[in-house]
Amino acid sequence: MRAAGGRGAILALAALAALAAVGAASGGLGDVSLAMARLGGGASGLSGNGTSAWRAPAWTALWERPSGTPKPKEQRLAELREENAWKNNLVLWILPQSARDAMPMPLQTWFRCWIMCMALYFGVGAVWAYYAYFAFGDKLFKQGEIPVWPDIWEQMKVSFYAMPMYAMLPTLTEYCVEQGWTMSYSRVEDIGLKWYIIYFVLYMTSVEFFVYWQHRILHMGVGYSWLHVIHHKYNKGDQMSPFAGLAFHPLDGIMQALPYSWTLFYVPMHFLTHELLLFFTSIWTTNIHDNLHAKIAPVMGAGYHTIHHTLYNYNYGHYFTFVDRLFGTLITPEENEARRAANRREAAERQKAA
Repeated sequence: MRAAGGRGAILALAALAALAAVGAASGGLGDVSLAMARLGGGASGLSGNGTSAWRAPAWTALWERPSGTPKPKEQRLAELREENAWKNNLVLWILPQSARDAMPMPLQTWFRCWIMCMALYFGVGAVWAYYAYFAFGDKLFKQGEIPVWPDIWEQMKVSFYAMPMYAMLPTLTEYCVEQGWTMSYSRVEDIGLKWYIIYFVLYMTSVEFFVYWQHRILHMGVGYSWLHVIHHKYNKGDQMSPFAGLAFHPLDGIMQALPYSWTLFYVPMHFLTHELLLFFTSIWTTNIHDNLHAKIAPVMGAGYHTIHHTLYNYNYGHYFTFVDRLFGTLITPEENEARRAANRREAAERQKAA
């Protein structure tokens, strides 16, 4: 019955793949309607902030890196700034235009990121918890395994207080991108779909490797005693919930997200895809804290992460098990269950001998 939790992990990974596809299809404008038009092979459209009409090339035309003179740097940066302004307008429509105009661009970006972080955390967490605990709780959990409300409330409070600082990382990253300090680009057709895919794989490889090490460092010395211990107070399966996913000390959460940002400085990356991936982590962390194990290796699902919370020094990985396997810190749920069974047998034998 626990395997039913695999649907959540599979859906989360499918969403990850879809983010990459939408990022590529959108060409950097971020408008889903434009993305869908491009998936159809080519259509005309407008960006949300009044950009002039354009013709989307077919996928075949996008595949190869275009020949000819590359865009001037200033043009590329202007496109990135235009895209960022469009995203701010898309999210901050609730504010009067005069209020938006009075806010500096970094403040608009921070406000946008904070709103999106709050919406994803509470929205996805609420839906996940409803289906896991109420709709299917009697099928997925044994009696006493569903976390109690005081633990969930504590996780919500810790996350809520950390979110203003969480929003500072994408704000600072966006500023660096607009200044031209990174290798980010805004239009897939500038490099071709083939290179978009290659750079995406390189980017995610770097993220996976360094998130592992950031997480592992946070289990050492003051990294643990000052920061990460706040998250590891949830050290039993029945204390973990979808709302534990962002319940960190703010610096802890930022440290684990930093590889998403610093990789932009040495791997060319489509910037909208980067931002979608960064915010997707809030969905992924919801999934891996629901205490529902599914056999979907090499994906580092909830079964692996529950072991991390109970044994502490294993399963540091982000999405996959590869880096843990490389550095000898991987324990599968099946191996862990075998160890526990062996320990129970030894304890029973000692008790019998006594």
